[in-house]
Order: sequence, then C-alpha cells, then structure tokens
Amino acid sequence: MERISMTAVLRPEIGKNAVKRVRKAGLVPAVLYGRNHAPVSLAIDRRALSGALRTEAGRNVLIDLQVKRDGNETSDTVMIAEIQHDHIRRQVLHVDLHHISLTEQIEVRVPIVLTGVPEGVADGGGILEQHLRELLVRCLPAAIPEHVTVNVQGLRLGASLHVRDLPPAKEVEVVTPPEEVIAAVVAPKEEEVAAPAAAAVPAEPEVVGKEAPPAPEGEAKGEPGAQAKAPKAEAKPSTGPASAGGEARAGGTAGKPRGGDKPGKAEKKE
Repeated sequence: MERISMTAVLRPEIGKNAVKRVRKAGLVPAVLYGRNHAPVSLAIDRRALSGALRTEAGRNVLIDLQVKRDGNETSDTVMIAEIQHDHIRRQVLHVDLHHISLTEQIEVRVPIVLTGVPEGVADGGGILEQHLRELLVRCLPAAIPEHVTVNVQGLRLGASLHVRDLPPAKEVEVVTPPEEVIAAVVAPKEEEVAAPAAAAVPAEPEVVGKEAPPAPEGEAKGEPGAQAKAPKAEAKPSTGPASAGGEARAGGTAGKPRGGDKPGKAEKKE
C-alpha cells in the first residue's frame, strides 16, 4: 500500500465565512476524527491533497499527517473517510480524515478490475456486463490491495461470476456477500420490428347545411312541442230539477251584471 506525507494546520475559526476564506487561500477544510480524540478542524493544501488522490491507492492511500499546533508538530497516520466535490469546478470542497492504527484491521472498499475477453463474447456474440465495481474487504492498513483483479476469460454465454468464485487472498478477508454477482455474459437483445399499422378507414365527410332526418313519432319525448296536450274533461249534463232551474236562472240573467258589480269592468280572477 502506498504511503505519503502531508502537512495540515489548525483551523480555529468555523462557519461559512471562515470556510470561504480558507478556500480562497488555496486550502481545503478538513476534520480529523479519532476514537480517543475529539474532532479537530484542519486546513490542508489543495495541491497536496489532489496529488494524494491521484496515486494508485486513490482514497485508500495511507497518509502520515503532520499537524502544526502552537509551534509544535504532531504526526498521525490517517486515511480519507469522505470527500465532498464541486462537480462543476471539479474541486475538493471538504475532506474527513480518520486516525487509524497500523496494528488493527479496518474495512475498506477496493476497486474491481476485469481482465480478459470472455468466451461468450468472442465466440457467442454476447455482451459482458459488470455488476459490482468495488469489493469490501477487511485487513491491516498496510495490506490493503490497490485493486482486485478478476479474470473473466472463461465466462460463456449466459454464465456469471460471483464473489464466492474469487480465489482466496492472503491477509485479506472478503466482507461482500458471496452471492453478489460481479460480472455476467448475456445475449444481445433483439430489436423488435413494429408491425405496420392498419390503414385507417376514412370517415364520411360531414355535409354542411344538410338537415337531419326527422325523428319517428314517439321518440321525441321530452322535446318542446313533441308531447301531445291532454284533452280537457267534458262537463257532464245534469238531469235533476235543480239543474233545470239553475239553467233557467242562468238564461234569465245572461248578459246582466251581478249585484255589486259595476258594468264595464271585467271580473277579477283569483
């Protein structure tokens, strides 16, 4: 495992404004965490940090960090735990560091590198798909591998390679579940040819101004004027003597106003 040295200074001020001033000075805000120490706010040179990330070990590089405190300098072995990036400017915004012990095992993620051309790709026209990009391992800091090399040359069409298929490594314990698929060779998907659409039947053109045919009788119920009016009930003639007298009185007073009515005015209907 690659190991480098780096220098950091204490960052007494915290807050957004203080962080902005640190970045303008070409430094990266950082925090150092430790099991037996309180978190310490630091500032690291941006170029030195970028150089550490460009090593073969990448984020798993071991860093001998010298911290200047009130004229004194202390040294700790640390590793990068988390990085925040500005993807637009492609700069590191913040970094978290963890103090480690060289005599205690730690868990880290190691990149997986595939080698070889699978048989299913060379002879069967298949496609190689990589499902797992990193492998979680447990080991001493000095034994962390830079990457895990996986040979996929023997993969045939339809075959897959699992974590359990990896050969055991010295001083490294694999923590990733054994049933996880690392890579597989699959058949290419056939493009489905869409069936030609049936010719659309042209609709009859609508004739403007053409009157609709009259509706048959009995089907226009509910339309104005369609319902026939009910005939008025006919008065039944009376045959008794009272009726005859009433008719005589009615005939004798026809055309004369009743008592109390003034001639020339129509009777008010209620």
